Amino acid sequence: MASTRDELLDALIQEMPWYISAATRFQIAVADQLGMPLTDVHAIGALLEIGPAGVRRLADLMGMTTGAVTRLVDRLERAGYVRREPDPADRRRVVVQVVPERVADIARYYEPIGEHWSQQVSAYSDAQLKFLLDFLRQGREHAQTETTTLRTQGRPHATRRRAAD
Repeated sequence: MASTRDELLDALIQEMPWYISAATRFQIAVADQLGMPLTDVHAIGALLEIGPAGVRRLADLMGMTTGAVTRLVDRLERAGYVRREPDPADRRRVVVQVVPERVADIARYYEPIGEHWSQQVSAYSDAQLKFLLDFLRQGREHAQTETTTLRTQGRPHATRRRAAD
């Protein structure tokens, strides 16, 4: 275990991508158990995060074309995980919303890891919990910023927007 501040910082910087990689492998394993493409599982997670959304918003969030997301939503709707409903703000539009009962079928795969997290963090002080919450929120915001940067300035991706030459 690291003891000096520099060693702790080095260990933390090394651990973060390993943590992200392990979480990604877990997501892949869940998708495999469900017999679903990983993008479908991520779309459900995105809808749980942002709430009901139109296909364009979901496509932008996921870095996919609207056509690909329309097909993804078609699959999820056929499987009963989502439903299309009129947008309450503009009834000419349609939003995609998760079906809570079906999401519960997916949640069972996350229960063991959630229980472990609950046990782990229950031993933390309020100050440690506040730090952890702040760290995760800032990390999410930074990841979103870097994702936007890559999608707008890096190689072209699925939304077919081209980087400036």
